[in-house]
Amino acid sequence: MAQLFSKYYQDRQEEKRTDGLFSRYYDDTVGTGKDDADSFIDRWLPDVVKNAYNESMTGLIHQVAAGEQVFDLEDYDPSVLEDFASGIISFFMPADILTFIGTGGIGSIAAKKAGTLALNQMVKSGVKEKFAKETIAKGMRSLQAKAITSAGGGAAALGTYGGLNNALRQEIEFGEVDLAEAGKEAAKMATVGAVTGGVAGRAAFKGLSPAQKLVQEIGAFGTAEPVVDMRIPTPMDYVHAGSTILGIKGAHKVGTTGYRSVKERLGKRKTPIATTWRESFAAPSKPKKASEEFLGDVARETQKLRRKEAAKDEVWRSKRKGFQNTKIVGERTKKGTGLDLFQLKDTESGKTLELSKNRFYKEFDLYDKPLTQKGIVKTRISEIARLGKSLTSKKYGFSKDFLKETKENLFGNKDLSSKDMSPRQLFEYRDKLRKEKDLVNIKNELKPNLYEFEPGKTLLQRVLPEKWIEPFIAAESRAKSNESQNLGGMIAKSDARRAEIVGTFVEKGVKQSGLGAYKDPVAVSYALEGAKGAEAYLKLTGKKIPMEAKKIATKVRKELDKAIKLAEKSGIDVAGYLDNYYPRMMKTEVQGIIWDDTLSYMEKNKKLFEKDIYKRKDLRILNKMIERSYNAGEFNKLTSKAIKKLVNESKLSYKEALEYLKSESGSEMFSPFGNIEKKRKYDLPSDFYERNAKEVLVRYFNKLSKRVGHAEVFGVKGQKAKALLNKLKTSPEEHRVMQEIYNNFTGLSSVDPASQLSPTARKLTDAFMSFEYGTKIGLGFATIPNITQSLISSITEAGYYRFAKASMRLLNPKVRERIRKSGATLHHVMDMMLGTDFGVDPRRWQTSLKKLVTEKGINNRLANVANVLTSVTQFKNINYLNQLLSASTAEVYVKDLHNIVKKASKDVRTGKDKKSFKAKRYAWATRNLVRLGIEKKHYSKTKLSERNYENAMYRFAKESQLQKDILKDPLIFNNPKYRPLFIFKRFAFRQAKYQKDLHKREIFDHGNVLVPLRLAAGGLLGVNLVKPSIDYLKRFLSGEDVVRDDPEGFFETLVDSLANVGAIGFFSDILDAEDKLSAITWALNPVLTSDMGKFIDATHQLAKNVDTFGLETWVGYQRSIKGYSRMLGGGVKEAAKRLEPRGQKKHRIAQEKGKIRTKAIEYILAGQSGRAFKLINEWNSSGRGNYITPDDINFSELMQYLVRKQKKKANP
Repeated sequence: MAQLFSKYYQDRQEEKRTDGLFSRYYDDTVGTGKDDADSFIDRWLPDVVKNAYNESMTGLIHQVAAGEQVFDLEDYDPSVLEDFASGIISFFMPADILTFIGTGGIGSIAAKKAGTLALNQMVKSGVKEKFAKETIAKGMRSLQAKAITSAGGGAAALGTYGGLNNALRQEIEFGEVDLAEAGKEAAKMATVGAVTGGVAGRAAFKGLSPAQKLVQEIGAFGTAEPVVDMRIPTPMDYVHAGSTILGIKGAHKVGTTGYRSVKERLGKRKTPIATTWRESFAAPSKPKKASEEFLGDVARETQKLRRKEAAKDEVWRSKRKGFQNTKIVGERTKKGTGLDLFQLKDTESGKTLELSKNRFYKEFDLYDKPLTQKGIVKTRISEIARLGKSLTSKKYGFSKDFLKETKENLFGNKDLSSKDMSPRQLFEYRDKLRKEKDLVNIKNELKPNLYEFEPGKTLLQRVLPEKWIEPFIAAESRAKSNESQNLGGMIAKSDARRAEIVGTFVEKGVKQSGLGAYKDPVAVSYALEGAKGAEAYLKLTGKKIPMEAKKIATKVRKELDKAIKLAEKSGIDVAGYLDNYYPRMMKTEVQGIIWDDTLSYMEKNKKLFEKDIYKRKDLRILNKMIERSYNAGEFNKLTSKAIKKLVNESKLSYKEALEYLKSESGSEMFSPFGNIEKKRKYDLPSDFYERNAKEVLVRYFNKLSKRVGHAEVFGVKGQKAKALLNKLKTSPEEHRVMQEIYNNFTGLSSVDPASQLSPTARKLTDAFMSFEYGTKIGLGFATIPNITQSLISSITEAGYYRFAKASMRLLNPKVRERIRKSGATLHHVMDMMLGTDFGVDPRRWQTSLKKLVTEKGINNRLANVANVLTSVTQFKNINYLNQLLSASTAEVYVKDLHNIVKKASKDVRTGKDKKSFKAKRYAWATRNLVRLGIEKKHYSKTKLSERNYENAMYRFAKESQLQKDILKDPLIFNNPKYRPLFIFKRFAFRQAKYQKDLHKREIFDHGNVLVPLRLAAGGLLGVNLVKPSIDYLKRFLSGEDVVRDDPEGFFETLVDSLANVGAIGFFSDILDAEDKLSAITWALNPVLTSDMGKFIDATHQLAKNVDTFGLETWVGYQRSIKGYSRMLGGGVKEAAKRLEPRGQKKHRIAQEKGKIRTKAIEYILAGQSGRAFKLINEWNSSGRGNYITPDDINFSELMQYLVRKQKKKANP
């Protein structure tokens, strides 16, 4: 059989050589003979140069076009030295030079120019121009995309060169080009280029000599290429590496010299020429007159730079003796008091002084002459009056409301008079007005000559309308202006503060108090109410409150008191807090029922409830209508019970009772403020309120932390957010986007009827999401790849050493406590997976198991089932461990970053030194510290505060563990109406975004090539745990061996490995696609419709089976189990195989055999006979019995398969 296949390939290869992809279009007029000039060159050129030309990309292009090599070197046997020289010279050919022109070494690319040269060479050689253009364009698009996405900088150049070279050699050898194979070669060479470029970059940063740098580059290249091919390096690898490195450097030098001369001749062009590979490959740009938004951005940056320069020469004058001419040389915050201080030095006396900022602004200003304190105040008031008059004139166009808004934003009081301002307030208000006036002047100065280069649209934007694309862009990416970015930053800060507060109070008030593990949390709730509670508990149970419950209540009371003081400190007016206060919160099932009941009734009678009714007659009619509905049983029993109590005991009308119930239930479900600021007016039936102290306190602390975090960052009334949003009103679309983001953050969107599903639809979608989570995650194999999530997140970002160190630190209980206090472990897993809004999850699986019986309603029961399943299968516990590991890694990582910044020299810190290795490290460290919420003012500290670390822990864990984040999700994912359509898709999106952001930040911005190498290593390590474990489980559940078609080659293995580990791995498990078409269908199709389709198919099959086998026999039902199992997760699907009747199993195995046979045939035809026979052996060893034999795969079958395939292609 092997000989038969060998003969088949020889015949096919000969056929391809005579009828290749390019030779079909070859013009016979060119011929193959050489003229006299060619003969002269042939005689004159040394063989080493001829060989270089033949092996170069230029020579390969000629060979494709002409059908033979330019120089016949059949008898040439080069020595090692000649081979080395030939390798260098090959890069000096025209097409090869143009591939490497750019900005450095294995550097930036202009592959488009190489493609143009290839086109010209092909046309000159006789290939028809139209076909040549199509071929080159197709190849370049594919290869450039693959090269660029594989690595940064020099990686892209080498990747494109390798891919094009491979494509040309395929055409020469086989007569056709497999772009996937060329793409693999491009990706391989891009990786080699990335490693080599990274080593070269480090060598340059360290200031090594060119010779030392060259040695390191050759060593890296010579090691990386064989390692990627999964073999041990040989001496010839380093010879090849040397010729390649030297050749590229020479080609780059020659190419860029010519390129620069052209660039110089075009120096007068208005449109700048791209000088980096990123610019070369950007979509075409076109100049347009600057938009107001762009003008504003440039003006603000210009103003910032000018003010920074001016500040260097500022001299502050005062009447203070010895400090008449003073400079600010530093500032700090006094420990303990929190007092802000300026550090001053007089330019004449040389004296130094520390002064509080309030005192400083009272005595000092930037006038030409020193003034008394009264003189300073009087002058500032006069200046403010002039500035106000100027800004509200026609020239500047500001309204008087702007002046009031500025006061409100700065001081929280829009009516504050200048005369009532403190000296510091006068200074800040005047400075703000000066800035606004100056900004207008800068805009007017820039406007006539400012052009905006608008990037051309991407392929996706060209194919699809913009309004289709924008909803699927991450929310933070749609924040364009400074105001929008500031708002986004404040949301992130507020959220981190919320997490810290709730984490701290849950840790101390629930865990450390003993409440979390206590078996009778109801007794604790009564103990918190003092004597009144003790009496009620005795009446309810006939027993006294246990002593342990009282001790726990005492500890909890301390935390409740602290929480209230924190809220008051942030400016919140706390209502109804008494000595024996216990938060009264409705049971979750009760609030849901009442909300749905009241909302649906009021929506049904919208016109009556929208209007304010003042006439008694109209009110009587409306109340009578509600009463009739109440008596007719239109409301749920719980709603009716509440209405009865409010009407009979609180003496409310039916309309008032209904509106009160809607307000209360909505506030508890959606409002982040809840019970904190609003005192409860009327009591509902006592059994409506939750008495499980653990659940109530977690919910209460969560609401309080949201409110306090919001008040601290945005102001008690949200005035800072309002001010930023008001500024965006000049850009309506951006204002709409940022308003929606802010509403999603505060929870306002959840009570907006326009974005709400109807109560019935919401119940259905909530039930469906719980079902999907419980089955696909709880009953699937997602737990196993989740174990390896750290390999493609925390380790990839922070490194193996830091992760190992962080893992060991988790043995310390205090470290785990600090992590819990940061809030990093409090995310609800369903929120992470589905994008829901469950918030903090206080329940253990044992509690959920009890709630299955006690909680009514299908939604509650499904949610509890999902919680139990994901807990029992350890998915939740593994997720919790991943969060602990990630947060601990963050602390180690931040310490290292802080040490880099703290130890930086003055030149590095001030920006004088920007090019040294230490300066690059400083820039990398500061950027990551800022990203993790640590501001510049903390850099000089000897040690960061606990709050700094907790903030960083939360942010790092939230991003790397893909926890819900409204800024990183597209807006549509958080719209309650559309959320069910994106179940699990949100998670896949976030994984892709995390990897994209991480690699862009580390590789392209900072040249850190270790990140992709760690990712690759993580994938290759993780797959060796994941695959065998899942195979074992499948074998255990189904009773059948798993037939694996493991990939061959480094890149296929790498991609397969990454697809099986971490979050990507359990996403693949949920997908469970048998082929590419199934994967694409799943990606585009909502899970809702996909499972509905499976349900309909299964039900249709059930009807057919019952019709065939009859109602009275078990066989019809037994055959139908398989169809329904496909909806219930991978584990159930595998277990269902054991229940198949013999005939059904035999049919399934025959289908599986057919798929394996087809794959094997395709591998043989692709020249991968080894892989084909390995797959056949896997199948025949699996114990299924239906073996693949030579009768199934032979020469006749191969030919028939090819004929069928060609017929399909000919008649699609």
